[in-house]
Amino acid sequence: MTAPFSHDPVPMEQVQRILIIKPSSLGDVVHALPFLSSLRQRYPDRHIAWLVEEEAAELLLGHPLLDRVIVSGRRRWGREVRSPSCGSAALREMATLIAELRQGRYDLVVDLQGLLKSALMVICARARFRVGLAGSREGSGRALTHVVPLPPGPLHAVDRYLEVARFLGADPPSKAFMFPSRPDDGARAEALLAEAEVRPNASVIALNPQARWSTKLWGEEQFARVGEALARRYGARILVIGSSADLPVARRLARRMNPAPFVAAGRTDLKVLIALLKRINLLVTVDSGPMHLAAALGTPLVALFGPTDPRLIGPYGGDGVVLRVPLPCSPCSKRRCQIEEDRLCMHSISVEQVTEAASVLLATGARTQQTQ
Repeated sequence: MTAPFSHDPVPMEQVQRILIIKPSSLGDVVHALPFLSSLRQRYPDRHIAWLVEEEAAELLLGHPLLDRVIVSGRRRWGREVRSPSCGSAALREMATLIAELRQGRYDLVVDLQGLLKSALMVICARARFRVGLAGSREGSGRALTHVVPLPPGPLHAVDRYLEVARFLGADPPSKAFMFPSRPDDGARAEALLAEAEVRPNASVIALNPQARWSTKLWGEEQFARVGEALARRYGARILVIGSSADLPVARRLARRMNPAPFVAAGRTDLKVLIALLKRINLLVTVDSGPMHLAAALGTPLVALFGPTDPRLIGPYGGDGVVLRVPLPCSPCSKRRCQIEEDRLCMHSISVEQVTEAASVLLATGARTQQTQ
């Protein structure tokens, strides 16, 4: 697996079974969906599977363009393997995953993650052709047979993955974001809005204050002030969204607001959240998974950026306004702030800036549909 890699095209006529490895995170998986659309459009009869971690699996399970979804419990296994009561079960699940990869008889593996954790899965799959991007980290490139060169300069993650699609013969690539859905997802979202007592023709604005990195957070007080201002100015119904883990923050934020918003955090799975994001008029959000979902859906949004670079992972297309304050330390791509004044890049974004950006989007009423 350490042979010199090639920039030559993969002989796709020799490929019948394809495995995409993009395990995490939610936003990263969203960014890779146009790659899947491109691959399926170019090779409609090939078997295509995707290896994904549990946290983002719902985004792919039932996807009409996939023949198989392989779910890895890597994060959970990392916790359980240290437990006397759960460790043996975790090891058995790991062995099952490795066996499933080997039994898949994949001709081509595409590593869109470019990290050690994905390289190990590439090796386990034992495919003849193993493709990844230039600039892969942690030595993961040593597992590849073919490396896709990238043009110079900043390139959004979606466009990086589409370079791989071109390399594999899908040119021009598709930029469509396709999501799986269930027949009742829309009805469940509407039931939630009915519970929130959304008036007919009222604007619905969602606040998403949480992210995995503490450095991406803006502040509960700031979000509350924005929500109050928009509710007063437009008579909008405010929702606070997030996962069940975000519920304490959502409830604290709600207690700060008058009128109180509807707390939808923890009330939706990913598929219902997608249906809800299709329905709302605006999302105000930090850099997070829901932000990437909303951007892919064409939902108008105001995205607050600090430690991460919106040129690389910002809202892709659609009606997205990115707010960031240029500082020498930003973007740093750090999970912990390295300067004395914690999260200066985020705290430098004012409530007035966010409210004004939201007002402009609400005034236009525009919405760009990118999904299928």
